[in-house]
Amino acid sequence: MVKPMASGTTARDAPAPRAGGLYDDFLPYLIARLAHQLNVELVEMLRRKGINLARWRILAVLAMGEGITINEIADRAMMQQSALSRVLMKMETEDYVVRIPRRQDSRYVEVFLTDKGRALFKSLDPLVRRRQKQLLEGLSPAEVESAFKLVRRLIGNVET
Repeated sequence: MVKPMASGTTARDAPAPRAGGLYDDFLPYLIARLAHQLNVELVEMLRRKGINLARWRILAVLAMGEGITINEIADRAMMQQSALSRVLMKMETEDYVVRIPRRQDSRYVEVFLTDKGRALFKSLDPLVRRRQKQLLEGLSPAEVESAFKLVRRLIGNVET
């Protein structure tokens, strides 16, 4: 006898799980899995260079546009502001970043890379770029462009 399932269908009617797993057709799972795999390898690469993921994210955000506020860094680096503030304090004492009150409005503090911070970013960036190249391996330039466009659109859909 075939057992009825909670949805009113029977086990015989239910779609068979895909070879890769139950959630292979669930895009949020696949995105999370990809991000996890990329982060695991990135964390190991960074660890060998003596830096953690939080510091890398801060360096990368500041390298893209310095003189930004802690709130902006928290958003772009995907970190909680309290954790970010602790990491920034340590990075400042190690001379990787400097925080300066904004000239127009001293209620805001802008963060900048120091020469030492910029040198650290420049030494790590090729490792990250190689990882991206590996991720995109085998894709045509048009597919790479489409992949970026699609991911940006998905992000936009989630943000709205």
